[in-house]
Amino acid sequence: MMKNEKMLSITQFTFVIIQSQIGVGLLSLPYIVHKHAGHDGWISVLVAGIGVFLLLLIMWLLGKRYPKDTIYDYSTKIVGKYIGIVISYLYILFFFLVSIYVVTLTISTLKKWILTFTPPYVLVIFIVGTGVYLAKENLKVIGRFFTFVCILILFLIFFEFCSFNNVNYRYLFPIGQVGVKNILLGAHDALISMMGFEFMLVLFPYIKGKPTKILKAGTISISFVTILYTFFLVTSYMSFSKAEIEIVPEPILYLLKSLSYEVIERLDLVFLSIWVVPILTSLVTYLYLTSFGISKLLKFRNHSKTTIFTGLAVAICCILVPQTEEFIMKFGTFLSFTSYFFIFVLPLILLIVSVIRKKKELGSSYEI
Repeated sequence: MMKNEKMLSITQFTFVIIQSQIGVGLLSLPYIVHKHAGHDGWISVLVAGIGVFLLLLIMWLLGKRYPKDTIYDYSTKIVGKYIGIVISYLYILFFFLVSIYVVTLTISTLKKWILTFTPPYVLVIFIVGTGVYLAKENLKVIGRFFTFVCILILFLIFFEFCSFNNVNYRYLFPIGQVGVKNILLGAHDALISMMGFEFMLVLFPYIKGKPTKILKAGTISISFVTILYTFFLVTSYMSFSKAEIEIVPEPILYLLKSLSYEVIERLDLVFLSIWVVPILTSLVTYLYLTSFGISKLLKFRNHSKTTIFTGLAVAICCILVPQTEEFIMKFGTFLSFTSYFFIFVLPLILLIVSVIRKKKELGSSYEI
């Protein structure tokens, strides 16, 4: 049981989901979505936002049926002990792999733009070490940190507004020219970059508030992230022609790099310095989900020790895996397709089985 003072308020929950979603995929999102949806990629992001809400709704319905349990608890109650344990292990493995991917992609970007000659293992130690330092704390501490650093998002938006001097809105027309199929394929790419909302599978019993307020807060979070991503895509697509954006892997940074002011000469470096914080929050999210799951299965009282070992395992894997763009691309593709199994298929199956078998628990969130 978690004490009341260690629970998240509705406001903190809102910012936690926002920070969990905004992550490493933001910089390359316009380029990736453009491969399928062209300059209609901003429509794909809006479609992806709707898809994320539907996925969050499934997780919310599960949480509402088991208000005192996390995915690691109610999976065994719904499908039995052994299958439930297998599901828990699969989620732990998935969150662990996402942690490795976040760190690997972050290092690749930092070495490309800022720390070219810094050995990868140095970056791994600093990034993972900082993530472990925060992830081993309780949710209240994590929620406070996520809420505090949300102000940095305003700086990212401000820097993007600075590039509006060189935009051409005509690049966005004609709207819908790529067709529904390509827009949906682009929505797939965008949805993967908006992951992090699956934190709901663990957060639900630790939120002070009625289920309706939790759903409302989750909807606000998803809406904000969707609008933010749409804003970045629209800005990028109004700044680069179709031929240009096809050869620019990080259009947001290239756009800011072209700007120069008397006070700040390299705006892209300032942007990257701030961008590292949302990356850290994404890493903290998946480190927490992994270590929390391990501590649940091993029946530990808290997840502090498991977080340290999880972080050590992530660091070792990140040092050993290839740092090539080809490997990172294949790794990302693998996670993008397997993620549907964990954010859609499994939660939906658990929800359907719990309804059919009429398994449900009464009560509210943890409160002492």
